[in-house]
Amino acid sequence: MHPNLARPAIRAGLYLLCAGAWLLAWGAGPVSALGLIVLSTVLIFFLERRHRLGRERLRQGLRRTSLQLEQAQRDATLGNWEYDLGFIWSPGAQRILDCGEEDSLDGLLNRLHPADRNGVQRGLEMLFFRGTVLSVNARLNLPSERQPVWLALRGEAQADGHAIGTVQDISAQKRDEEALRASEQRFRQLFEQTPRIAVQGYDRNRRVIYWNRASEQLYGYSVDQAMGRYLEELIVPPAMRDQVIADINNWLIGGSAIPASELTLQRRDGSPVTVFSSHLLLRNLHNQLELYCVDIDFSALKYARDALRLSENRYQALLERLNQRAAQGQSTGDEQG
Repeated sequence: MHPNLARPAIRAGLYLLCAGAWLLAWGAGPVSALGLIVLSTVLIFFLERRHRLGRERLRQGLRRTSLQLEQAQRDATLGNWEYDLGFIWSPGAQRILDCGEEDSLDGLLNRLHPADRNGVQRGLEMLFFRGTVLSVNARLNLPSERQPVWLALRGEAQADGHAIGTVQDISAQKRDEEALRASEQRFRQLFEQTPRIAVQGYDRNRRVIYWNRASEQLYGYSVDQAMGRYLEELIVPPAMRDQVIADINNWLIGGSAIPASELTLQRRDGSPVTVFSSHLLLRNLHNQLELYCVDIDFSALKYARDALRLSENRYQALLERLNQRAAQGQSTGDEQG
């Protein structure tokens, strides 16, 4: 018999026997007794079967949810733990830590890098004795030739005195952060060692976060004088400030990029300086937008260009005067002839 039918049928059969015996003992008529017994037996059978089917569906749903959770934890390299005088690790946590299901506090600490043990121990003590939320990162204690494995330990205290939490392998995230940090360091070193190319970095509020040596020489502000101040109050002439702020804000929210162009900005002493300025938006380690300006001093070129234009104008004026005199001389000669 199908397992979903066996137990309801057994209970219905027992009820049939007991109810029949009870009704016959009290002298009920066979026909009416039989009808009542059959109807109530069928009702009990279907109610019991419905109850069992509901419980089976619930068990299947819980099983599916559990499998989905395990799959999600495997994909995220995540595991759970509970603590009650010792750790109880989920299968995901056991894979991450390479340990058994149960473990002591000392056992966990011994698996961690010596430099990170004190921080984890303090965090756990604050969690167990004060109920402070645990949030700490630590490395596994592995041979030096292996790549480091970083863990994120999170936990919360429960009302019954226990604690629950998660452990996650965040090594990939740490490697990405380190690669981005190294790239940013190379970027800064490149522009620190590049003469005559002024590079400034600004946060999304236009405050200075980077100011290289060439910027010091070009605009007259030292790094200490420039850091934290607004772009527009440092190097933008007053007549341009509103437009510059509007263009930057529009770019930050997804509008048109600011094109590279020749600009006349100002130095610390208020004197004008002509630069060819390029702009780019980058995201930092915290996924926040930063604006960088790369300025090349065009003052000498502008001076030479203005001098050339002035020379050309003088030459043109001289040529015109010579032509006028030649025309006058020719006219005088014709009259004398």
